[in-house]
Amino acid sequence: MDPVTHALSGAVLARAIVPGAATEKQARTARWTLVLGAIFPDIDVFANSFDPDHFGTIRIHRGVTHSLVCLPVWAFLFALLAAWFYRRRGIAAPRRSILGLLFGVGIALHILFDCITSFGTMVWSPISWTRVEWDWTFIIDLSLTGVLLFFLLISWVAAEGKNRTRHAAFMFVLMGVLVGLYALASSALQQPAPAWVLAGILAVSVLPLVLALAGKGLALSPRAWCCIGLVATSLYLGSNAWAHAHALDRVRECAAAGHLAITDAAAIPMPPNLNHWQGFARTADSVHQWSISLAQSPNAGFAATAVPAWSGAPCPPVLWTIPQVRAWLHFARIPVVSCSLASGGNSAEFTDLRFERPSFAGEENTGRRRPISFTWRVTFSPAGRVLSEGWVLD
Repeated sequence: MDPVTHALSGAVLARAIVPGAATEKQARTARWTLVLGAIFPDIDVFANSFDPDHFGTIRIHRGVTHSLVCLPVWAFLFALLAAWFYRRRGIAAPRRSILGLLFGVGIALHILFDCITSFGTMVWSPISWTRVEWDWTFIIDLSLTGVLLFFLLISWVAAEGKNRTRHAAFMFVLMGVLVGLYALASSALQQPAPAWVLAGILAVSVLPLVLALAGKGLALSPRAWCCIGLVATSLYLGSNAWAHAHALDRVRECAAAGHLAITDAAAIPMPPNLNHWQGFARTADSVHQWSISLAQSPNAGFAATAVPAWSGAPCPPVLWTIPQVRAWLHFARIPVVSCSLASGGNSAEFTDLRFERPSFAGEENTGRRRPISFTWRVTFSPAGRVLSEGWVLD
């Protein structure tokens, strides 16, 4: 999940579960501690800069900082550091054990929000480097971001007195920007959001401003609004889980209709809504793919495309001994390998179809599409000696 959504989820949870402390300053410090915990695990993205092959995203990202095994260690270390920092700065804060608990809750929330995506999270590292991926949401989910942002903002408005009108206006503008981004993204991905949905979001977002202009307050406390936000977020994620289960059933039904002896099946969410999924079924020598819409009848036929899992000339044995290739194969879920022999240079491309994105509007007319993310290319001599390797960017 993206860092903004991680921060918003931590902020909503913190306001919902952190009770009033001896002073409001202590409560504020406690809430910020949980938010920092919800952001902290992605600190491992900086490791990519120190990896000579720029392979850190696969080797390191979502590893030990995202580990349930290491979580108590991170929480303990942060509690020591934060208690020392707050004491030196004279910042009112809860006792050290509470700081560690809140930081650990934030990390756990971050891990949960990464597990629901299809990228994979190594939650048991360093004991096991197996990745957990539930495939409920796309890595960036503006709907989930919008739910969290709405309830955080409305709790902020509810907490204000004399500046409530100004804050309610800011909330409406910010939600309007998010709706605009959602509309643009959905149109670009050729899955336009219904106008009535966007209008409904704006209508709900303007209500706090209308009440503020009328001199009326919001009926509930900030903490109550965030508790409702947690329920709404849970319902949304539950609908994602339900949609994924049904999309996966459609994939298996399509495979059965084609009499395929599959070894694995997956349903990958495609932005920006719950209806659109990419279905994959692997056999011993090929990968079959369907574009599935849950809005269609279960009896509707979905057109399938099939690609060989291994294509082209035989790859030299040395390729399978390269550390980067071995790490890539461990990371990939729907791998496709293509090996070509040419006078200008032999090459092998390793592609994970899980990261194939939908085409943007008008992109088909240009005849060019960016390569699938995380495609690794190795060039080698006719004798099988590796000449170069790296990510395919264009």
